[in-house]
Amino acid sequence: MPRLILPLLLLLLAGCASDPASVSVSPNADGHQSTFFIQAVRAPGHRDDLEDRFDLGVRRALEAKGYRYQENAGDLRVIYMLGLDTQTGVIQRPVATQAGVITQTQIADSEQARLALRILDDASGEVLLQAQVARQLHDPSLTQQAFDDAIARLLQEFPAHAGR
Repeated sequence: MPRLILPLLLLLLAGCASDPASVSVSPNADGHQSTFFIQAVRAPGHRDDLEDRFDLGVRRALEAKGYRYQENAGDLRVIYMLGLDTQTGVIQRPVATQAGVITQTQIADSEQARLALRILDDASGEVLLQAQVARQLHDPSLTQQAFDDAIARLLQEFPAHAGR
């Protein structure tokens, strides 16, 4: 199961970054903040084993935009939850037989990934970026670079630090 979790996140993030309806940036996000910190939300289904890679990807993406990382406090608070659910579904396929085409029905489990991410102005509590995505798990290879690229795409519309 852990081998499947990491590829899931890549697809989840890539899907999130490519679907404009799932990522929203507040018009008040203007880059005036200079520091950030990251907090995982440990809700049911959260994957602790993904935190290090996700944190590093977020850190690299925001540092590339000119923000400075601080461990416990900052102008921006990045909060997120990564999860994985098993869902049972019905798959129907046409099958050719000597008598004609019939529909074959199968019940199958699939893995569904979930990501909820928010960047907040820590002083006001205002949500500056929000992303919520659920995607079916597929199996590409995943490296830290793939994580970094996916998160950079996810945060693409978030403004750079104004002092940059």
